[in-house]
Amino acid sequence: MAVIASMRRATSATQVIAATTIGTALEFYDFTVYSYFATTIGKLFFPAATPVNQLLLSIGVFGVGFVVRPLGGVVIGAYADRAGRKRAMVLTILLMALGCALISFVPPFATIGIAAPVIVLLARLLQGFAAGGEFGPGTTLLIEYASDRTRAFFASWNFAAQALGLALGAGAATLLTWLLPGDALEAWGWRVPFMVGILAAPAGMFIRRRLDETLDARTVREAGSTNVVRTVLTTHIVLTILGTFVELGGSVSVYITAFFLPSYATRELGLSAATGVSSGVIGALILFVSAPLMGLAADRFTRKGVLIASRVAMLLLVYPAFLWLTRAPSPLALYTVSAGLAILVSGQIVPVLVMLPEIFPKAVRATGIALTYVVSASIFGGFSPFVATWLVAATGDKLAPALYVAAACLVSLLPIHWLTDHTGQRLG
Repeated sequence: MAVIASMRRATSATQVIAATTIGTALEFYDFTVYSYFATTIGKLFFPAATPVNQLLLSIGVFGVGFVVRPLGGVVIGAYADRAGRKRAMVLTILLMALGCALISFVPPFATIGIAAPVIVLLARLLQGFAAGGEFGPGTTLLIEYASDRTRAFFASWNFAAQALGLALGAGAATLLTWLLPGDALEAWGWRVPFMVGILAAPAGMFIRRRLDETLDARTVREAGSTNVVRTVLTTHIVLTILGTFVELGGSVSVYITAFFLPSYATRELGLSAATGVSSGVIGALILFVSAPLMGLAADRFTRKGVLIASRVAMLLLVYPAFLWLTRAPSPLALYTVSAGLAILVSGQIVPVLVMLPEIFPKAVRATGIALTYVVSASIFGGFSPFVATWLVAATGDKLAPALYVAAACLVSLLPIHWLTDHTGQRLG
């Protein structure tokens, strides 16, 4: 009987991880595809602008999706804290698929005029809303399922799923870049990855409907009609603010290294587009592998220990890495920098993924961690590629993005001191 029970737990654990990762992977797959085809999208949907402004407008629309993330985190997070984690996760993957469909089939500016960029903007807003709501319920379900000594490992799969989405998105972009001539890629090829994203939604909804709910009726009854958002922003406001700034370094680091660096290598360093995209695939695969390893380390050596070590290392090494890359740009240098920084990114993000949920009470957990994560990702992460592009253009300094990352890591080191580390302790 013990063996059977153990097998059931193993199967259930696999289902929980798969159900959580498929939605998060779809989210970052879509974001990655958009970022790699930002130049093409700029030409098709913002034709009146100059080439530089086309890119900035396209990246700006990419970043706008992050503006509504806090709203998605509030609305869907509160829904998850009242109706259940599972129902919220089914809703988010449906909304993500709808956003993919809009981008897949919207005609260009030349065909429908101003309606084209408006529809793209609407799709990004919809996807941003869903992505904001995805994080809270998904992470909450993972840590509530895990044991006291495996929570960081389970939570790490949320970030591993992001990396998987990055790898799949970058891989799809790489394959299309190699297989299609430029005119075909611009005419229709860039739409193909978004169409593939639509197909993942039915599978994700099917898997998520089979999950066991971790929010028990007793918790909901005890909370009563209490407004969970008001509770987070009043009773837990200090934790929310601290968590947001602790997230800052990881948010900036991942969006600069995963989204900005491949296009930066092509645009500023003269490397081929295929090399830039390939570096994105390599970096994402390293993130995927290193995230669970960092989870295991955080379960064994404490969350704060792994977080501080990784953040200090990123602070000290990001500028030399960019300096080497700009002075001797080559595929090998780009791949090495992408892989090395990816390991430090995992070490920054995974510990925070489990530290904050461990501190928030169960009745407001999904809302609380969604707010801390999505506000940080929206303000500091989503617009990081835009800020970095602007910094290079405004200063003429190709090392400006590295200084931006270093500054973010420095600022986000300070609030770690005031967060409680619950490594190995019972989840409330």
